[in-house]
Amino acid sequence: MSSKGQSSGAESFVGNILKYSVATWLGFVISAVALVITGILGPEKTADPLTFMSATATLMNIGILGLDQSLLRFYAEPDKGHTGDELFAVCVRISLAVMAVLGLFFSIVCPGWLADTLSFQALGTGIVPLLFLNAAFYMLARYLSVLLRFDPAQLRLYTLETLLMQACFNLFYLFAGFFFRSTFAYAILSICSFAAVVSVFFFIKRRALKVQKNSFHREVVGKLVPYGLALAPTQIMIYLNNTFSLAFIGNTVGTTQKGIFSFGTRLSQMVAAIQAGFATFWGPYIFANYKTEQRRITLVHDILDLLIFSFYALLVGFEDILFWLFPAYKECLAIFPLLMLAVVFSILCEGTVYGSAIAKKPFYDTVGIAMSTLGNIGLCILLVPRLGLTGAALALAGANGCMFLFRTLVGQHFYRTVGSVGKTVLGWGVCLALCGAGSVFAGRFGIKLVCSFGALTVYALVYRTEIDRLCGFVLGFIRKRTKNGTKPSE
Repeated sequence: MSSKGQSSGAESFVGNILKYSVATWLGFVISAVALVITGILGPEKTADPLTFMSATATLMNIGILGLDQSLLRFYAEPDKGHTGDELFAVCVRISLAVMAVLGLFFSIVCPGWLADTLSFQALGTGIVPLLFLNAAFYMLARYLSVLLRFDPAQLRLYTLETLLMQACFNLFYLFAGFFFRSTFAYAILSICSFAAVVSVFFFIKRRALKVQKNSFHREVVGKLVPYGLALAPTQIMIYLNNTFSLAFIGNTVGTTQKGIFSFGTRLSQMVAAIQAGFATFWGPYIFANYKTEQRRITLVHDILDLLIFSFYALLVGFEDILFWLFPAYKECLAIFPLLMLAVVFSILCEGTVYGSAIAKKPFYDTVGIAMSTLGNIGLCILLVPRLGLTGAALALAGANGCMFLFRTLVGQHFYRTVGSVGKTVLGWGVCLALCGAGSVFAGRFGIKLVCSFGALTVYALVYRTEIDRLCGFVLGFIRKRTKNGTKPSE
């Protein structure tokens, strides 16, 4: 391919990522507004509602059985005689049946146990059916997001649905805090907002729910369910670790501490903003191009490392400003670098583990997830009674770190996505050192700022080639857009 062709391809590549980034960047704004409202309401009023939403996400990912991932993998390649929309309908109906069974079981057989486990003792068993109902609507919204993603002609509709889903999960229910004190008010408002979004978009895509008589063929279900079950632990772990941490903190050191930790974990998700639409675009791109575009894949991964490490450094340097704005949560300042580190592990893991999926060996991902979940539970039990919030943060970061290391080593064995191992190891070394400095010098803004800019300087030197390539891609994309006016890139 000529250099001109390579440049054009790179510009289109960047353009596609940016197009799919709109929803995530606007979602970042939604999350920022939610954090401001949470800061205003305070940890006492938001501790249980935030735990309710975290538990909602965990139950949603359990009930969905990973079938959203099956739909992502097989929608464009259905078995002969079937369509992608039929696979969508089959996945939705299976997941709804599973969620109904789980909801009825826990609401009737052991609601008290679940409420106590989630540190909802003060709310009583009535919160349990609301929890499953909220999870069911969230699950349907997730399915709709996946379905709309596959139709480029409906990119705006996908963006709108994704934004509304994020607003339901992060923002809308918080407005109950200005009028009510009961967590039940938050729960009901959340359920109503999810139900409204799901109703509108399922009406728009109602044709996709039609199921032919042979859609539940044994071979179809036999392909979708095992694949989804193998990948389900990935998403379950992400939310289960956080949910367990919140519940254990609430049961061990109190509601206020639970609210502070929940605020810190949500604030730490700001690191994920740099992914933008990368995750949406990247998975399908790798599966479609891993045989011919490994060089570009490794380059993009190194660029992602650079961006994530740099953004982490900036947040560590300026985190004090966030807690000056919300002094009720200042106790979170010392553990915030650890909470952000846990998110960085999860983000960069996404770019290093595709080898297992390409080799069709998701079992290794399951093992890594199990190690992480058990590690977080064990470390929380060991450290939280002794160290409080610091122990919970260490447990979460340590668990995600173990997951990242194991799954990355296995994934790279099957398919290499890391362009430079030396740069990656050095980048992580600087990141870990900065995390330690941020925790040790908590509250000492000047020292942390110097450490942060020192880390940025190292990254600029180490990743100077990637910086040049990234600037070239972006400038080329801008020139192309300017030349074509407002015409979208092809």
